[in-house]
Amino acid sequence: MEIFIISVLLTINVFNNAQEVVPEDRNNTVLIRLQGGDKPNEGRVEIFHGDSWGTVCDDGWNINGASVVCRMLGYEGALEYIHSGKFGPGEGPIWLDEVSCTGDENNIVECSSQDWGNHDCSHHEDAGVKCNPRKIPGFHLYNQVVQGVDIIRLKAPKGHRHTVPQYHGFVEIFHQDKWHKVCSTSWNQQTANVICGQLGFPAAEKIRNKKTYLSRSKRRHHYWLTNVTCSGVETELSQCRFDTFDISGLTLSECKDGEPLVLQCFVTSLNNHGKNRGRKYKKGRQRKLHQMQVPGTIRLKAGSSMGEGRLEVKRNGRWGTVCHRGFNLLAANVACKELGFGTAKRELRNSFFGKGHGPIWLTNVRCTGNETRLADCLHDLLPNSVNSYEDISSEVCSHHEDIGVSCHMPQLNIQSRVRIVGGRNPMEGRIEVKMRKKWGPVCSDDWTAKEAMVACRQLGLGFALHALKEVYFFPGSVNATNIMMTGLKCSGNEMALHMCKHDGKNLSVCGAHSRSLTPFAGVICTELTPDLIQDIPLLQQSIHIDDQPLHNLYCAAEENCLAPSASKLNWPYGSRRLLRFSTRVWNRGRADFRPARSQDQWIWHQCHGHYHSMAEFTHYDILDLNFTEVAEGHKASFCLEDSQCDPDVSPRFDCDQPGGGVQGIAVGCSDNYQYNIDCQWIDISDVKRGNYLIRIRVNPHALVAESDFSNNEVYCNLQYDGHRIWAFNCHIRDDYDPSAIQKFYTSEVYP
Repeated sequence: MEIFIISVLLTINVFNNAQEVVPEDRNNTVLIRLQGGDKPNEGRVEIFHGDSWGTVCDDGWNINGASVVCRMLGYEGALEYIHSGKFGPGEGPIWLDEVSCTGDENNIVECSSQDWGNHDCSHHEDAGVKCNPRKIPGFHLYNQVVQGVDIIRLKAPKGHRHTVPQYHGFVEIFHQDKWHKVCSTSWNQQTANVICGQLGFPAAEKIRNKKTYLSRSKRRHHYWLTNVTCSGVETELSQCRFDTFDISGLTLSECKDGEPLVLQCFVTSLNNHGKNRGRKYKKGRQRKLHQMQVPGTIRLKAGSSMGEGRLEVKRNGRWGTVCHRGFNLLAANVACKELGFGTAKRELRNSFFGKGHGPIWLTNVRCTGNETRLADCLHDLLPNSVNSYEDISSEVCSHHEDIGVSCHMPQLNIQSRVRIVGGRNPMEGRIEVKMRKKWGPVCSDDWTAKEAMVACRQLGLGFALHALKEVYFFPGSVNATNIMMTGLKCSGNEMALHMCKHDGKNLSVCGAHSRSLTPFAGVICTELTPDLIQDIPLLQQSIHIDDQPLHNLYCAAEENCLAPSASKLNWPYGSRRLLRFSTRVWNRGRADFRPARSQDQWIWHQCHGHYHSMAEFTHYDILDLNFTEVAEGHKASFCLEDSQCDPDVSPRFDCDQPGGGVQGIAVGCSDNYQYNIDCQWIDISDVKRGNYLIRIRVNPHALVAESDFSNNEVYCNLQYDGHRIWAFNCHIRDDYDPSAIQKFYTSEVYP
């Protein structure tokens, strides 16, 4: 992450590793920088005012303001304006709110806004930008670009195998448009660990064949840094102590009494690409990168890319969240390394990745930075019940305070095998993949939000907003014979489309059904996405049996809400036995949940007098202990609305308007279906007495993208004696360790 600073008048003093901007006249100086981005042209907008750095609130923030900021930094305008703290929440004051620019201003302070420091925002609303990477020709001013030592790489010498990721080689720093080596006089394990951590690896180790490395290296190189010393708790090389060579002439320099620094980083299963034939991973021992974390006691959830997400820890076989109180970058550093990643980029507070559910296990986590596990840090335990599924909120902590982390990741070059073409903006287009050195589109027959999520992750564009089928985007002339990937099936957690199951180039499979457009898959990516989760206590408490006469079930029969045997009865005589229950579905993500179909595609059902905005919003199954379906039901989402909201959230979606209203579930709100509503049941008239499982699935066909699909299914144990029914142990499978939850699916758990 590079920091770009611009001012009317400033001077630069460099003291070893520090690069400090000192304005000559603070009253007439305007400083601005980008923070938190992975590239120099993106980040959270920060402004220097009143002797401190502060942020800009996203209220009123648009492309005009972003363009002004980008031009101040020397870029040719903005590609995107970013809201809702995408680049992480800042610290300190929020200087500007309600910023309104025409786009022609030369300086952000020329735009209209509230007075300095006058706002009604939180750092969750910090504004950001993505600038056009093209620089304004001749841009130089007194505004000096302050470059740190944040762009580093490992370069293998000639004759040594290059690997993906590159985990060994000479340490090189990019500075003044050129790569420079580091002069080293002695080996320092802590320094090596910091450098490998910034490159996405958890630790460093000595190269055994160092003499061979140096024998292939020239004595004189382009050096820039020397005497680099780290304590081991730093997250980036720029935080360490070092001296610099005078490279004003860009001439070759000599590392007196030393040698170029060469490292080998420790490779885990997470950052091994699966094609490495190096010493550590020989044929037959290669790992795949479909995992999001190493199995252990901590994990990340709901992040848009690998190495980031809400931090969760496992205690007594069950996963829970961590409160952000006391948590800092040192703790994030320990968590990232325990996960098998590099050092931490940043910690993200206030449920940046969406609210968790269930227990909050830890608070006041305090690390020195030298620990190997988060559990080794000082911390306080919260005495939440292991069996509780309540949304824990107390004077100590609430799920509004769940901590998240973002870790440095190795360069895996997965983006080189996918591209998005023909869209109106960089976030949308037709998906094309590279197979056997040829590019081609993906068949859309099996294309869902899960596959689209993987595509957006691989592209580095966040989450999927829409999974598009049968699309055609200009430019590009393609036809069905160019298709490179068919039969694609993803779980949604993979790093790349190539890691999902697929049939390869099987043209006979694609387009088996009739279509009016093309067989190509496309996507629209977005920065934020919803996350649905059910109210488990309400479900378990409301399950009961209800016998209903057939004359009350005509509308339900029209909507296929009864078992097939109901059609053979002598209507209206007879009855059906229904397993009824209530469902309350919360949106705990960071974007509103909207129906998969646009309003002009909703279907009117005359009998019930409502629109169906989705063919199936929830699906219900009764399974035997072998997970074989014995009965099923479903609920079409005729009315997705904000039935209930958190105390600080106002409802936004309401169906009681002409034409079906505005349907959806806002962040912090829930859509409630009470047990007495038609089709809110499973017809169990043909189910025999015995021990079963009930499974409730929300968004079952992944028609709408979410940040986490693993929490969409709830299971309960169900015991039926032919007259009465008992439901217990309702749970989300992903919330438990497999060994702890396996007992729920055996006959021993039933009384």
